[in-house]
Amino acid sequence: MPGERELLPYRIGAIVDLPPKQEWLDAVRLAFDEVHERRLVERPIELIVREVYAQPWTDGFPVIDAFRDLTQNEKVLGILGPMTTDNALAILPDIERTGVPTCTMSGTQLYAGRAAFNLPNGGMGEEPAVIASWLAGEGHHRVALLRETTQIGEEYTHYFRTAALERGISIVAESPAYPFMEVPELMRALDPLKAAGADALVYLGLGRLNKVMRPALEALEWDPPRITTTAFVRALVSKQDAEDLEGWVGVDQYDERNEVFRAVLERFEKRFGYRPENTRASCGYDMGHAYALALGRMRVAVPAGLRDAVETVKRLPACTGAPGTVITFGPYDHRGYKGADYLILRRARGGKTEFVGTAPVVPWEQ
Repeated sequence: MPGERELLPYRIGAIVDLPPKQEWLDAVRLAFDEVHERRLVERPIELIVREVYAQPWTDGFPVIDAFRDLTQNEKVLGILGPMTTDNALAILPDIERTGVPTCTMSGTQLYAGRAAFNLPNGGMGEEPAVIASWLAGEGHHRVALLRETTQIGEEYTHYFRTAALERGISIVAESPAYPFMEVPELMRALDPLKAAGADALVYLGLGRLNKVMRPALEALEWDPPRITTTAFVRALVSKQDAEDLEGWVGVDQYDERNEVFRAVLERFEKRFGYRPENTRASCGYDMGHAYALALGRMRVAVPAGLRDAVETVKRLPACTGAPGTVITFGPYDHRGYKGADYLILRRARGGKTEFVGTAPVVPWEQ
């Protein structure tokens, strides 16, 4: 046709606030391209990336600046990220003010709104229930608690108290911890927990203490049964991270039995030359997949149009979680992962991790 112009790509922003980043970005791009190749979205999707150095290392302003740059200057239709709770909450007022649909992978229950979507890499409301189920199943009813004095740590602790109470678990000792403790400081926090004679140790936090936890426990000559949150997911990123968490059971979302993710990993490896068997990649693909399908369903190409289209994603097979986990959104239902076993348990041993199981869904004593 006379005057016909080039079909321009849709533009989606990405905010990366937590390393490692590459497998997440590669997985998002793979999902975008595959949906386009399947002709479920009529044009390519361009990912515009902003890396930020924000909380917990500094304040939340860098992530706020990145969000405003992407929405005001780049005119993106939607945003994927940030990854952490603190930074997701920092931009929540801007998300609601602008109406730009923003899908994070943060675990907080407080990230909620008309344009706030979440495919959480964990869940601060759900993980404590999984942890308490494991403790009770292993016969550990007197536990020592190490909790970070952050939004993440306090939110985990709130839900762990209720989950422990329901399952007859007593918190016999408790120590607060700052995320940037070194070995001597951490030893001072752990010492009263050891002295309490608890059945098991529980660590609730983001996981920066992972790298100093093993030397602190070894220096105290304490080797208790121990469990942590999705701070554990780094154990799948590298051998060193797994060695740092030697002996820990942790909440995770990588399940080698998930055939959806196995198939994605085959295609991922062919394209990028490596095979990231971790939740950075699984969550990245899931986020990219849901957004790409929604872009193909938009009726009007503006942020509100994408928001409404994301709400039409139903029962999408997920890479993340145990077999049978699906992604479903709806109006005011913006936490996408559905299924009893979207959270599973793994153990670090010998520089690797192994599948432990899922939290059983069983009747309570009635």
